[in-house]
Amino acid sequence: MTIQILSSMNNLAGLYDSKGDYDSALPLYLQYVEMRKEKLGPDHPDTLGSTNNPALLYESKGDYDSALPLYLQCVEMRERSWDRIIQIL
Repeated sequence: MTIQILSSMNNLAGLYDSKGDYDSALPLYLQYVEMRKEKLGPDHPDTLGSTNNPALLYESKGDYDSALPLYLQCVEMRERSWDRIIQIL
């Protein structure tokens, strides 16, 4: 799957999300995150940013129990990335 197709998938998910059609948006967001991890790696900044999308969706739905682990995962991955940057400097 190309980056352009992935971007379109994320855009479509965002449209569904904006309309409040969370059931259509969520599988696209989750597939997008998995494909980003596969293509770019789990700690890539673009992967990290995309992981926030399903977390935000869950939060919008009031499903805080599903949102929390994703937010924590993002924090953990960003901390690891930041630690690597500090080691380089």
